[in-house]
Amino acid sequence: MSAIDERAVLSELEGADRILVQQVFKPIANEYRISVPTPGSTDEGRPLLNVKQAKMKIKEDIRFRLAPDEDAHLFMIKSKSVFEFRGRHEVLDANGALIGLLEKDFRRSLVRSHWHVRDAEGTELMEAHESSWIIAILRRIGDIGPDLISLLEWLPFNFVLHHGGDEIGTYKRVLGKMRDRYVLRLTPHAEGIDRRLLVAFAIGLDALQDR
Repeated sequence: MSAIDERAVLSELEGADRILVQQVFKPIANEYRISVPTPGSTDEGRPLLNVKQAKMKIKEDIRFRLAPDEDAHLFMIKSKSVFEFRGRHEVLDANGALIGLLEKDFRRSLVRSHWHVRDAEGTELMEAHESSWIIAILRRIGDIGPDLISLLEWLPFNFVLHHGGDEIGTYKRVLGKMRDRYVLRLTPHAEGIDRRLLVAFAIGLDALQDR
């Protein structure tokens, strides 16, 4: 892995206020591309990171690479324990050091999905929830209903990100695309949060919830 390329990619992500997640069609694994779109656009920019969710693992294993076929990775998401039932997933750097934690709040997620993002010391950096509880409930009805009702699952899957009383960003699905595409928009209140955690969170909302 080129240290120069790694620094350039992380620097570009650090300076971006919009990050695009594009799901890639693969029959046996979830794969994604991360890019920075041009201002005002929801089209992919130059791919910066390639992400693959390993299947048939007893621990969740999602790696962020500069190229899709590289063995080396910049950072990764890994479950804290085998068959993680508490919704806690660590974000680790290339050397295995802890960057932070993604934690699903199962009780609050009964109505609409709710997540916490924490730093390596466990301090909460932000929380996020589905932006519309009405759409969230309709989506859950679609998940358990008959075929016609199941179409409700295709309703937009959008999140709002908060820290304290400030909105630090949104995560919205781009409509009209065959494959899932999302745009993570960040406000100045997100400054200081490690972008690796934010990118990992964006991928986790799709991959860890089997979207």
